[in-house]
Amino acid sequence: MHRRTALQLLGATGGALILPGSLLNPFDCASGDLPLIDTHSVLDRLRGEAPAAAAIKNERGGPRMFVNGKEEFPFFAVSVGLSKTIAGYRASGIKIFQPLIGLTDVWSAPGQYNFEKLDAYFAQLLASVPDAMFLPRVHLYAPEWWKRSHPDELIQFGLPIGPESYRVKPFVIEGEYNWWQLLDGDLPSLQSEVWKKDVADILRAYLRHMEASPLRSRVIGYHVVGGMTSEWHYPASRFLPDYSAPMQKIAGPVPPPDARIHAQRGLLRDPEKEGAVIDFYRKYHQHNAETALSFLTIVKEETERRVLAGTFYCYLVETVQIQEAGHLVPEVLLLSDDVDYLASPYSYQHTNVDVNHIAESDVVDDFGNHLGRARGVGGDGGNRVLLESIRRHNKLFFSEIDPTTYIEKTVSTEGGTGHDTVEGSINIIRRDMGNVIAQGMGGWFFDFGHSPSFTAQRGWYDDEPMHEAIRTMMAIGDRRSARDNGPVSEIAAVYDAKAFFVTQHWKAEEPYESAGIRTCDMFNHWFLNTQARTIYRIGAPSDFLYRFDLQPADAQLYKLYLMVNTFFLDQGECDRLSALFKGSGATVVWYYAPGFVTPEKFNLDAMERLTGFHFTVSDTPGPLTIRIGTHDDGMPEGMSYGIKKHHSPRFTVQEAPGVHPLGHWTDTNGIAFAEIQMDGWRSIYTGTAPLPVEVLRVIARKAGVHLWSSEADVVRSTREAAMVVATKDGERTIEFPQALAPAEGGASAVRHTLTMKYGEVKMFMKA
Repeated sequence: MHRRTALQLLGATGGALILPGSLLNPFDCASGDLPLIDTHSVLDRLRGEAPAAAAIKNERGGPRMFVNGKEEFPFFAVSVGLSKTIAGYRASGIKIFQPLIGLTDVWSAPGQYNFEKLDAYFAQLLASVPDAMFLPRVHLYAPEWWKRSHPDELIQFGLPIGPESYRVKPFVIEGEYNWWQLLDGDLPSLQSEVWKKDVADILRAYLRHMEASPLRSRVIGYHVVGGMTSEWHYPASRFLPDYSAPMQKIAGPVPPPDARIHAQRGLLRDPEKEGAVIDFYRKYHQHNAETALSFLTIVKEETERRVLAGTFYCYLVETVQIQEAGHLVPEVLLLSDDVDYLASPYSYQHTNVDVNHIAESDVVDDFGNHLGRARGVGGDGGNRVLLESIRRHNKLFFSEIDPTTYIEKTVSTEGGTGHDTVEGSINIIRRDMGNVIAQGMGGWFFDFGHSPSFTAQRGWYDDEPMHEAIRTMMAIGDRRSARDNGPVSEIAAVYDAKAFFVTQHWKAEEPYESAGIRTCDMFNHWFLNTQARTIYRIGAPSDFLYRFDLQPADAQLYKLYLMVNTFFLDQGECDRLSALFKGSGATVVWYYAPGFVTPEKFNLDAMERLTGFHFTVSDTPGPLTIRIGTHDDGMPEGMSYGIKKHHSPRFTVQEAPGVHPLGHWTDTNGIAFAEIQMDGWRSIYTGTAPLPVEVLRVIARKAGVHLWSSEADVVRSTREAAMVVATKDGERTIEFPQALAPAEGGASAVRHTLTMKYGEVKMFMKA
């Protein structure tokens, strides 16, 4: 969900603009000052052009985008007022655009569609930029007449509240345009076979219309979206959907709200007593993923696989209302040949420091340790997906980049600290585009500058200093085609989506009002979201991937594994992890309760075999806070870290030969942070998160990881391209694994000594 309006309504953060009832871009329609365009004359100029062909090919280390047989740097642009910003985007060097397309207003009755206005919109864009190419964002929503005709196909909510409590006051533009109707209660169940068939029918009709149109020479694919915020989050997830007959048929019996909200053993669900709840969530997410995939399959079928099909999916980090709104069975889309790419907005994490507006994103733990910054100058601009897993499945990832800039005077949005100056905005743009270039992925700008809720009334990126900065970065991106995009990280951050089937529901606490994420559970907030801030600042690149994507060959790739939430494992999964680490020489950091929950029961023996430690388990709630002891190994002596709120269960490492304590629970002095040498690898256990960057850098050095920067900088890299973002003023030494040259001019070298300002961005490439 975008912007302060949405945040105030939902108390949440996350993703893409909702345009459920709009034909196309509502602000273009409402402007009234656009020149009239002869649609037929514009489209006639396209006749004779060959149909566009686009593909994602896995070459030279990773996925790459080809259009009409030529590799293209995969960077696009979209706006709420694209007809007003497209010329400025083109002046910045961008030539592929993503118009926002809604189908509800062209769907007047069963089987009755009229696509003339959509053609006129494309003609308007082509009149401004004649060489434009398009990847339309197609919103799949049901019109009001459909919902009135199918009351039994609509979502039923689980919370014991009346309709007045879950209906949100619409955001209305001059009495015409209702952005937020998607949040009302009368929404189709994503499991409704009637809805899926009818929406599939109009999608097929639209694709056939486009295939018969001259526009097919300019359309390289379709970004097909649905669900809450157009990102396949289940609609109205904060109200515990879905008790409708369609969902009962697919995933029922649906557990009552109390059973969903409250785990029976503190932070963890008991498989022996709560198996029905766990099984419901598994089926719920499996079928949600299959619903999203079904529409991408239609795109591939109707275009004979000639163009791209993709959507928003595979979010894990910073997913609000995660038990309902998450993408917890990502394998469905990752394994499908009908998915060419996946997309997500980048980090929205807000500060938990006392500031006056939403644009700040510095994060600290409960002891005040500075963990990092998400957005703004000097922030990491981190991904919310596990990028290495997407690469391993031969899919391209697109980051949706939507920071405010100095053009926008309303301090209510997501630019972050420093966005209100020309220099700051350019540093943010360079960082965000640098993330795309240096990680071998794609991206697009999303510009809200023409939204009536903001003051700019012009494109946020539509000013010559930004045009110049974007042109520079586009030129660097174009050079990526001659370079290896393969991974080079020695650190793997490993996650398990299905762990959220067995952890306490986000609504049991809703504890994070001050942290800027109000509908987030404890594990997502502290173990995933906030821990990511420090992983990004280790000073070396890190790979983020799902546990199921670990392969035996990774034993030779990674020196440090951060096993962030691998709580829910069966015996086979535990055995594969043990086999991977045995003899690898790696260091493995286990968080909280690795392998403790199995499909059958709680299993402390499995956790102990996996980690090499013996534990005492306490069900008395206590603070998840650890004090680091006195060491001679570089650990920050006396530092405390963790979560002061009391939780259970807690795990205490038993003293034993070979166990080296690193830290203790602050209230009991039991061992809560320790290491032990295993059979050819080193095991480290921490009973809480997030580990501060000072601790992670020590662990990484001891693991033999090469730290590229002498400071705790943000470092992104593939084999032959890299980016460094300074997190403090001053001199630092950057040492790459091979010689790289500054991308904007300079000598190639392994070692570079740089004097950088806070937030400054440097790009490097193989000469």
